[in-house]
Amino acid sequence: MAEESYGSRSSTSREDNHSSDNNSRQYTNPNSWEEKEDIYRRKRRKYNESISDDSDHDEGPRQDRISALPDSILLCILSSLPTKDAIQTGVLSKRWAYLWTSVPSLSFTNEYWGNADDFASAVDNTLILHRATKLTNFSVVTDYDSGLKPRLDLWVRFTTTAKVDKLMLSLSSNPYSTHSKAYVLPQHLYANEFVSELEFNFCKIKPSGVVNLSSLKRLCIGDTKIDDDAIKKVVMGSPRLEYLGLYNCCQVNRLEIVSESVKKLVIRDYYMRSSVVKYGLELEIVAPKIESLEILGSFTEKKFRIKDVSSLVEAKLDFNISTYVHIYEEDDYLGYQETVRELLQSLRHVNELTVGRWCLMVLSIMSVKHLPSPLSKCKCLTMKTCMNKSDLLGIASLLQSSPYVETLVIDIESSYLPMFQHLENYYCCCSGNYDEVSHWKSKEIYLMSLLLRLKTVKIFGFGEGVLYIKEVFILVVQFLLENAKVLEKMVFCEPRVKQNQTFNMLQEFLQVAQKLLSFPRSSPSAVVMFPYQ
Repeated sequence: MAEESYGSRSSTSREDNHSSDNNSRQYTNPNSWEEKEDIYRRKRRKYNESISDDSDHDEGPRQDRISALPDSILLCILSSLPTKDAIQTGVLSKRWAYLWTSVPSLSFTNEYWGNADDFASAVDNTLILHRATKLTNFSVVTDYDSGLKPRLDLWVRFTTTAKVDKLMLSLSSNPYSTHSKAYVLPQHLYANEFVSELEFNFCKIKPSGVVNLSSLKRLCIGDTKIDDDAIKKVVMGSPRLEYLGLYNCCQVNRLEIVSESVKKLVIRDYYMRSSVVKYGLELEIVAPKIESLEILGSFTEKKFRIKDVSSLVEAKLDFNISTYVHIYEEDDYLGYQETVRELLQSLRHVNELTVGRWCLMVLSIMSVKHLPSPLSKCKCLTMKTCMNKSDLLGIASLLQSSPYVETLVIDIESSYLPMFQHLENYYCCCSGNYDEVSHWKSKEIYLMSLLLRLKTVKIFGFGEGVLYIKEVFILVVQFLLENAKVLEKMVFCEPRVKQNQTFNMLQEFLQVAQKLLSFPRSSPSAVVMFPYQ
């Protein structure tokens, strides 16, 4: 009975007149194995015909579409891979077997090979087989000790012969070596007329002859000892140099850059313990032609004095200063105040100014002591802040000293940084029971006259962190809306929220946003924009 029911005409009467798309064959039972087999054959035939059309009926096995791409595109793809991965593509087919040998970009990182000997041999073998006449990039990332020097010399010579455009030697002190010294760059490298970008880490730079880096535009030096004369000599021998970055470079006391071409100077980090007493505690900067200056990162026992940056347009002060032993005395904090005040005084003419949180906290301490921030002519001011009460006085101090600001950027940092804790503690000792909110409100009448030019406010970090600093955050935003008479727009952008945000969290965001939108606005044309739809 079950078989009669499965094949009965009554259950399939709707399909009795079913006909094939490709022929007139009819089936009395559309669920029969005969019909299913025929449908499968027709679909298979149609698929084979489409495959044939895609390959234009070429003879032989059909290639995949990637392999059919021109060499120039495939080499571009391989250039984006670590060299070890690019080499491994040679096993795919004959088409790929030696393609990697013509790749114009080579990058070697020791972690991909294991021990130092295997790494060095791998680089040697790769360079022997490599046949590209021109290199765009060459980079080596590895621990270094003196045993690697002969091979590094050969690799650098190889890049010079290949007229490399960008060369990076990111070396680091071998943790297993007790007398590890930096790699000494070969002298012929200082006469390379083709390289446009150089990045050295743990490399000793000491040219003995004439420097002729006629195409060099970008130079980054990190984790090394380099003296004033060596920097000056390299810069003067690089007539097209535009960018100079010094990262954790000790032995520099006076940075004098008189080159017409250098437009940006970046100084980042200083934490070489053994060299503080020997090489001095101050870095003097004389760079009358640069247009951009950034002082970033952590500095141990190092202070700055800016003597001449008369052409400077933008400056970024996002650094912190600490002691080696992390024991702080009153003189240390007085020194921090002097450093921040002198820097702001030297940068009073810049058009764009960024002040990091450490400097902002120092300004708060100065404000408690009734020490004002130097007057600034900047038109675009960026403040990095956690928006807690210890930042509030610093924010007020900066606004008081910046009457020409047209664009204000507030970058809210939600992460806690232990390195700032000692400064927080000192601020609490100085302020005692001081009411920052009352102080802010007491300055409102004076601050109002300083917001006559403010047109744009951008706030980054409106997200999870805001929920914990709502009082200060709302106070600042409310003041700006109520007193910026020519404000055109206030933009809340790039929210920092967790992917697994809860409904309660979203609801609280909404409540904060609604409260901000409810504040009266001094400017009739002011628009408040949020990133949420």
